[in-house]
Amino acid sequence: MYHKIIAAMKNGTPKKLILAASLLAMASFHSCDLFKADDPKPLTELEKLPPITQEGKNTFGCLVNGKAWVAPTQNDALAFYQQGTLSISGSFRSPVSSGIGLVLIDLENPISTGTFSLIESVNYPLGFCRTGVEKSPVQICLYEADNTLSGTITLLKIDYLNFIVSGLFEYSAELPDCEKIVVTHGRFDINYVP
Repeated sequence: MYHKIIAAMKNGTPKKLILAASLLAMASFHSCDLFKADDPKPLTELEKLPPITQEGKNTFGCLVNGKAWVAPTQNDALAFYQQGTLSISGSFRSPVSSGIGLVLIDLENPISTGTFSLIESVNYPLGFCRTGVEKSPVQICLYEADNTLSGTITLLKIDYLNFIVSGLFEYSAELPDCEKIVVTHGRFDINYVP
């Protein structure tokens, strides 16, 4: 191909023809399979979640009925630990609004690492979750503590010096006229407000 272009230049072939031939040669060179980059493999729903960390990265995510649900910004992952109540939440506003909240209450002792039930009980620490999902502008499914079928929260780290809380969670909840939700692979790593 290139020797034809050089021959055309020597014979006085118009410059436009030479430019067109050059572009054609470059296009055929780039289409060669040897130089094609492999198409990236799409991420699985689990791979879309933030990694499990314990550094105060202000992340919050889980799978809700098998689909990735991730707080999109650091401002959408919040935690507060005040007066014996540890409150952890993530929110998501697009395409529909939704939010997940996890609460542990121990009025007698500082909350420490470990695994706790998210089913309301009279035992300390008391744990529960709350999920709100906007189904339409006029209907919101608000799964309260008494709609929770099962669930746990595991605190991997609670750092009282640097105000970091990190952990894992899972639960399921059911509400009449709303879809049953099963939350798995939940993880959070948040700088909490004392």
